[in-house]
Amino acid sequence: MNKKDSSLYLIFILIIALAFFLRFYHLEERVFHHDEAAVGFFTYRLFNDNIYSYDPSFHGPFIYYATAEMYRRFGDTEFASRMLPAFFGAAMLFLLFPLRKHIGTRGMVLAAFFLALSPSFVYYSRFYREDIFVSFFTLLTLVCAVKYVENYGEGRSGILRLFFLFLAGVSLGSMVALKETAYVSIALIVLFIILFFIRERWYRDLYEKIRLRDKRTLGIVAEGLFLVLVILIVISLFYTGKVFDFNGMKDAFERAISHWYQMHSIERIGGPIYYYLPIFALYELPVLVFGMAGIIYFYSRKNLLMTFIAFWALTNLIMYSYIQEKVPWLILNPLLPFIIIAAAYLGEILPQMNFRSLAGAFTVIFLVASSAFFVYSSVLFNYQRYTDTAEPLIQAAQPPQKFSQFLDKVKEISRQYENQSTPIQLTDADLETMFLWYMRHYSNIKWKVSLDSELNAPLIVVHDSDGESESDVVERSLSKDYKRLDSAKMSWYWFKPSDVTLDYLLFRKMDRAPGDYRFTLFYKPRY
Repeated sequence: MNKKDSSLYLIFILIIALAFFLRFYHLEERVFHHDEAAVGFFTYRLFNDNIYSYDPSFHGPFIYYATAEMYRRFGDTEFASRMLPAFFGAAMLFLLFPLRKHIGTRGMVLAAFFLALSPSFVYYSRFYREDIFVSFFTLLTLVCAVKYVENYGEGRSGILRLFFLFLAGVSLGSMVALKETAYVSIALIVLFIILFFIRERWYRDLYEKIRLRDKRTLGIVAEGLFLVLVILIVISLFYTGKVFDFNGMKDAFERAISHWYQMHSIERIGGPIYYYLPIFALYELPVLVFGMAGIIYFYSRKNLLMTFIAFWALTNLIMYSYIQEKVPWLILNPLLPFIIIAAAYLGEILPQMNFRSLAGAFTVIFLVASSAFFVYSSVLFNYQRYTDTAEPLIQAAQPPQKFSQFLDKVKEISRQYENQSTPIQLTDADLETMFLWYMRHYSNIKWKVSLDSELNAPLIVVHDSDGESESDVVERSLSKDYKRLDSAKMSWYWFKPSDVTLDYLLFRKMDRAPGDYRFTLFYKPRY
């Protein structure tokens, strides 16, 4: 290893350390997003009551069982909930090291830089959802595939190849046990293999090789069956608790496909086909631009691995642009391969570039400027504007000051009565998502109380809105002992092209107020 390589490896190690710091720094500071609250409550129910039932709306069992173990060790807190996403999000960088032979040492360092500081990857590594785990296992599967092919081509021990197949099987099975998007990933992998199989015309002699019991062909078939078996066993263990329960797996698969097909059909969270492109451009501009340039560059060089990564990037972008379930966290699926190919491309062309030429100077200026904006966006978004509704990556945010004040007031008043046994009445059924998590330790809550009922608990929560609201009606019926605290569950913008101004790009300033979902706490202090 020469001095230059040593410096690059040192930078790589420092970037990994930075990635861990960025993901764990003030990890518990942000209140739970409503999706985090839902996942957190179901995890708490598994941890506390040993109850779990698969629901495609809240995805697979992996995250619940893994985080329940965190609760046993560290308590059921926001920090404990986000520990594994933060760890897996940072640990992804280690998986770049086995790819250095194919993307180059410079490419490895640049990919680490993009992953470590990506606004999207940092945010969703600090977010209690399944998507960062899916990204980790996707990258691990790629590494296993690369190492398997390397070992096969070099004629190394079959045991080593089986190890990588086993690890790939565990990874793919874990993806299925995390989220239904794994079916999309597996389908795209199979499609690529089929297309490659056809292009290489391996089908011409396949039957004859099998008939003649060609050892190499039979070995590949046997190893492929081994991979499928491992995947099925992992899926079965997660979904059924049994080593191989075909009916249980079939039921989970049918429920997942039917549910998400229905969500796509009704366009539950619909959006334009270009939904992800503005998010890419706003947060991940250098990755988008150099990723597209890299796809063109490597396609002309007929590099098989880079061809697959380009296929992976483009088909993911096309699939999720088509599917009518437009949510910002799905950007991680095409973003990961775009990062790898952009880094490999830059690592290869920068040393050869003539910086005195117009093209070379423009490339460097654009790379530096877009990367500076990339870092600026990531730091401000993840550590200052992490609940700003004007950030499209958030989808719907809680006003943290308001919601924190509400939580503090509930604790204050409950201490004056019976602590966590203090009676609480909620009239708004749509508040359950957030409240199921934050009220998990309170044992005397009456949910979905009718407005016509007798409202006399020390803590009463009702829906608030513009005009004559439920909170106004309830306030008139309560005694003067009650005080009022207005709060909000979430807020959002429906973005328009006219919103994109320089003030918005730099400071996320909007010229109108966001929509929101508000509620009111009526509390009766004892003293």
